[in-house]
Amino acid sequence: MDEIGQFKRKIKIKVRFSDLDAMRHVNNATYLSYLEEARIDYFNELFNRKKESLDFEAVIGRIEINYLYPIVLGDDVEVFTRVSKLGTKSVDVEHIIAVKKGNDLIKAATSLTKLVFYDYKTQTTKVIPEEVKETIAKFQGLAH
Repeated sequence: MDEIGQFKRKIKIKVRFSDLDAMRHVNNATYLSYLEEARIDYFNELFNRKKESLDFEAVIGRIEINYLYPIVLGDDVEVFTRVSKLGTKSVDVEHIIAVKKGNDLIKAATSLTKLVFYDYKTQTTKVIPEEVKETIAKFQGLAH
């Protein structure tokens, strides 16, 4: 998984029994929670916010998930996160969810999330603040 080197942030996830479905693997809907945890961690770390901070002016416009390998109870899960594209009002956040088996990482899922910057007072989309774009671009090595 050479492309993992392009991802600048990683979190570890503990699979809980409640994450499982009747087939004894992580339920497809639970992947959304894993992605959410990774996304919050990424932006909190990037903007030096407290771990419990939810102060981020964006909403999810779209999420795509490709399920590649089942995750089961006891698996060591790592979620890799990066911003791959900066738009005027949105960013593309990519994830790789991987399972560690010995020294190998097995790609369990890939994801693309479109985050749209949003003004909660006016209930409308908004242009990404320049300082936010600059911080992301510098961290990810993106042009903006």
